[in-house]
Amino acid sequence: MYQKITRYDCLIAKGLPTGMLGAKNVYQHYSKAPGLEKRDLDLFLHIVCKRYPQLRSVVRSYINGNLFYPCNMFIMKKELFREYAQMLFSVLEEFQHDWDMAGYSGEGQRTPGHLGERFAGIYYEYLKQQGYHIGELQMALLEHTQKNICAQPLPQEIPIVLSADNSYMPVLFICLKSLTEHCSKERNYHIYIFHTDIDVENRQVFQSKLACQNIVIDFVDVSARMTGYDLKAKGHISGATFYRFLILDMFRECRKVIYLDADVIVCKDLALLYDLPLEDALLAAAVDADFIGQYHGANPDTRRYCQETLRLKNPDSYVQAGVLVLQVKELNKKTSAEKLLAMARKGDYRYSDQDILNIVCEGKIKILDLAWNVCTDSKGGRYPVIRQAPAGILEAYERARKRPCILHYAGDGKPWNDPRMDFANEFWRVARNTPYYETLLYQMQQKQHAQTGFGKKAVQRVKQILKSFLPQGSRVRRMAVRLYWKLK
Repeated sequence: MYQKITRYDCLIAKGLPTGMLGAKNVYQHYSKAPGLEKRDLDLFLHIVCKRYPQLRSVVRSYINGNLFYPCNMFIMKKELFREYAQMLFSVLEEFQHDWDMAGYSGEGQRTPGHLGERFAGIYYEYLKQQGYHIGELQMALLEHTQKNICAQPLPQEIPIVLSADNSYMPVLFICLKSLTEHCSKERNYHIYIFHTDIDVENRQVFQSKLACQNIVIDFVDVSARMTGYDLKAKGHISGATFYRFLILDMFRECRKVIYLDADVIVCKDLALLYDLPLEDALLAAAVDADFIGQYHGANPDTRRYCQETLRLKNPDSYVQAGVLVLQVKELNKKTSAEKLLAMARKGDYRYSDQDILNIVCEGKIKILDLAWNVCTDSKGGRYPVIRQAPAGILEAYERARKRPCILHYAGDGKPWNDPRMDFANEFWRVARNTPYYETLLYQMQQKQHAQTGFGKKAVQRVKQILKSFLPQGSRVRRMAVRLYWKLK
């Protein structure tokens, strides 16, 4: 950096196009600034041109130009700096002699500083005309930054990652409450919450109510890691679902990491899941009985989507990604967080990150007992679909429902919106003993109120009409479904 600097007579902070600042030129940008007066700029420029006639043409071109040099930041050879300082302070001295700041706001009283900022750009343009060796640099240069933005788990800790946004805090807390209730006193657990907007108040509630001697909770802001990725999931799923890909980058030295969706209730100690041998698998997950039932006839469009987009060799091994055990080191040999995020940005995947993991890891997935991810019968529509899956999968699903290790409220039918949902009693049993219980009751009441009346009846009527025009299995229905998923 030193060698680069010494090659120049003057380096200045990189200029900003005034169009980015909502103005057509430097003069208009100053005139529109809150608390500043145009007459002060006019007086200042008049003094500059009077005292230093050699700057007149530069003043006109710079002030009417559309490139603004902000912040009075520069590196300059000392003889040039002395000339610059002598010019600037002589002009400001005369300006302040004639300047009346009576009635000015706090920002207005900083006018001399704002004028000096404009003079830096004028002087820089003057040096350019005089043939000096000049250049521009970005205002901040960050090098050798710390790659890890969260504390790494200790060797004896079980790392568990979830992701959520601030609006999901009540549900996330209930999930973690159920998780911590089943933690063994003999094991250590390190819980990481990936987020971009969780406020301090919510974080303090989690730390004070859930963390204890053998349970550590860290909130990890992944905003910087997600910069440049405008990722949107399908349907009711939040874009936070893609944060799980960051596990590959942020925990690359970990042997295994558990990932959970936030809409689950944990019924068993997760140490039992963590300790399962994975051999050479890249990850472990339970099959998605719903998807497999759709593939085998419940939804012909899913079969077509699986064949044309996913192109899986064995669709009956398609897994649900709400509960995962990731062998991080092995996964990083196969792919990377950057590659997975690139797939998410480019591809049109119906089930978002879940589809991507099934594509990338096919053939290297350990199939978990369905008890570790019992997807509840959302709105009574899931069980009829699973009945069309192979008999072994239906039997496994029925067994898992009798002894669930993790209940997963996948789908848009959530117990916190409607207490009549499948296994809602388990959710509300945990919720009653949390600080968010009343909040959830209020939110549910508001949603129920919004869904009643004329609006709800109108929506139901439209659905009935559409079903009559789009019969199950018809070509026009398949086209409508494809359009729906593209727009959703």
